[in-house]
Amino acid sequence: MTPTSPVTDTASTGGLSRFMDRRSFIRTSVHTGAAAGLVLSTSKTAVAQATDPNRKLKCALVGCGAQGNAIRIASKDVPGMQWVAVADIWEFNRRPTARRMQYENKHQVDGAVAEYATIEEMLEKQKDIEAVFIATPDFLHAPFSRIALEAGKAVYCEKMMSNTIEGAKDMVKAWQQTGGIFQIGHQRHSNPRYLNFRDNIVKKADMMGRITHCYGQWNRGVSASQPLGIPKNQSIPQDLLSKYGFASMEEFMNWRWYAKYGGGPISDLGAHQIDMFNWTFESTPVSLFATGGIDYYDGTDGKAKFELPDNVMCLYEYKLAGGTTRAYYQVLTTTGSQGFYEKYMGVKGSVVISESPSFNDAYAEPGSDWTKWSEGETPFIVKPSNAIKNKFWEQSRDWDKPKAPSYTLVSKADARESKGLSPWSLAATLDRPPHAPHVQNFVEAATMKKHEHLNCNVVEAYKGCVTVLKAYESIKTGQKYIFTPEDFAV
Repeated sequence: MTPTSPVTDTASTGGLSRFMDRRSFIRTSVHTGAAAGLVLSTSKTAVAQATDPNRKLKCALVGCGAQGNAIRIASKDVPGMQWVAVADIWEFNRRPTARRMQYENKHQVDGAVAEYATIEEMLEKQKDIEAVFIATPDFLHAPFSRIALEAGKAVYCEKMMSNTIEGAKDMVKAWQQTGGIFQIGHQRHSNPRYLNFRDNIVKKADMMGRITHCYGQWNRGVSASQPLGIPKNQSIPQDLLSKYGFASMEEFMNWRWYAKYGGGPISDLGAHQIDMFNWTFESTPVSLFATGGIDYYDGTDGKAKFELPDNVMCLYEYKLAGGTTRAYYQVLTTTGSQGFYEKYMGVKGSVVISESPSFNDAYAEPGSDWTKWSEGETPFIVKPSNAIKNKFWEQSRDWDKPKAPSYTLVSKADARESKGLSPWSLAATLDRPPHAPHVQNFVEAATMKKHEHLNCNVVEAYKGCVTVLKAYESIKTGQKYIFTPEDFAV
């Protein structure tokens, strides 16, 4: 690999990042390689050391909607797993998912994939299940996780942990009481791009210096936020809907719009990125000020109505070793402008990062020489193949300031204006579905029966859940919320 080539994570490499230190290397599922003459084991080999290399973990999926299907797709190149069952109260989703597993994930299926309407029936009748993936509406995460853990199954539960702090707290308690393997689906924890950013650029190389501010957003346009209709002749019997708390088929289809089922857009979308603030700083915030409201989906003019704020803006404060760091976050459902990304700004440089490959950039401040971090077999950054454009303005424009003729007085830069920044790209990329490394990390941990191997265990995820959901308390009171250590403890 040349110094100017980004490192990618692919299925063929089996799993662990060659960017990581040895501790992170053992814990993560992103790439393989050697460093300083020391050949390190791949993730796949780590599993084989503790188990029969031909053994496959028998897995079941609960919740066959869009997120459940994303897990299924992400699992295709994950070694060591076998799909044996699915459960969903809606046959319209359940049956196609089982069939897709049999045909698209056929190398992970031995015979037919069993179908069940409920998780209770599935766990009662199919004793060979070892691991359960939960991708149901948020309010069911806590009870379903407890059911599976108490049945002795390893559990991978999608984020948000729960639509309430009480529900999330019970998930931690269920793990404490059972001692099972319990991963939460914050998949960025296993993404090689994010691991390279935190473990190498921020920590090992200190390329950014003190990070004073960071920013994140997920903007989603009105066209992507409309309620769903019910397919003709595809309703669920009301007794089955009622069993799990749904008042109607319409509420089942659009559960994200209701406070009793979901946590609103700040939970659905913001949870991914707000969690990254905690993860990057390995800390929790000391305060939060949030503002937001039902600004668009208010039920007027024929629009649907959100029960929770459809637009939210948050400002968090972290007390870190270097001083105070402030993190701003916004989630909007009225514009898709500039999509979703996070930006970290330090005194030596800044980084723009996202699961989307559109944002993969780093900028060195004047006087910061990053050249040495772009050299060698495993660089942290590389020079971009094309000139980086400013992705945050609607027009295309170079980050470096344009050269103006000396005689054009009106085009001279203000003496207080900063110099243009030196552009780089992050060296680590991901050539698999975003959830794939995280699913693989869970399968490894469940196979080895090692909870410490997980990249996002339930205790750490709980802290992120509290960080997100306390925004509603600040919005309600109009006051800054001051966190205490008790907020993050169970």
